Amino acid sequence: MKRLLLLLVLALYCVGANAQELRTSQGPQLMEVKAYLAYLRTSQSSSRNSISNANRLEQLLSEVQPTVYFLSGEIKTYGENPTALYTNSSALSAIETSAINRATIEIVTINLSQYADLNNPLDLAVFSNFPNLKYIYILSNLETTGTVISGLVRNSNLKIGVFYKIDKGA
Repeated sequence: MKRLLLLLVLALYCVGANAQELRTSQGPQLMEVKAYLAYLRTSQSSSRNSISNANRLEQLLSEVQPTVYFLSGEIKTYGENPTALYTNSSALSAIETSAINRATIEIVTINLSQYADLNNPLDLAVFSNFPNLKYIYILSNLETTGTVISGLVRNSNLKIGVFYKIDKGA
């Protein structure tokens, strides 16, 4: 009986370890913004850091921030030491060679506003040299699904939270 119980415990442990390995190898799951905020609040609930991260993200999303707009190869900066970068999928490839001040950017918003945007992959590797980047927010003004948006994302960094919102009214 003890051997059977030991074998059962070992089998359950191995299945759990295998599932965890599969989850981490697939990368982080792309979540809707409200689900991501809830995840930040509940993950490591004993940690004040995760709650302060959720509060900081809400602040970045809801309050006016010093911002850089990078659209059609043109850079427009509003305010000093911008914490937010707004761009679209067609401008992503030019970000690496642009003169954007990367040092203070904490959140990038990628706007999907044309149906052609749903055919362009979003290669997030272009943000690898943004030292303080914490969040990438994909905002779609199109009728689409989270699965479609998830399929667009390439080369996401596990240290950067990536989430989306579908806002057809915008």
